[in-house]
Amino acid sequence: MSKSIKMFFAMAALLILAFPAWALSLEQAKSQGLVGEQLNGYIGAVGNSPSADVRNLVSSINQQRNELYKQRARESSVTLDVFEARAGERLRERANTGEFIQDSNGQWRRK
Repeated sequence: MSKSIKMFFAMAALLILAFPAWALSLEQAKSQGLVGEQLNGYIGAVGNSPSADVRNLVSSINQQRNELYKQRARESSVTLDVFEARAGERLRERANTGEFIQDSNGQWRRK
């Protein structure tokens, strides 16, 4: 393997390893007012034009939550809808002051 190809792979590996440090965390997004807790137990983007980072974060977190909710709903012998609503209520209650939560009308407001 030539030296330039080895260097390319080394740089690519460094970028892949460093990527999580560049990624937006859920806590950062909440504290910056970019996302909030919805009624249904999932996070949502606050605002009309979320960035690609915010959209990716919302999608990733919601996929993880959905898998967890399905499992916990089965274990609790309740429907997914019921479990999601309960989780949404708990997550909104636990939201920090200043973070966005969805009110009963579906509107975003700061807690």
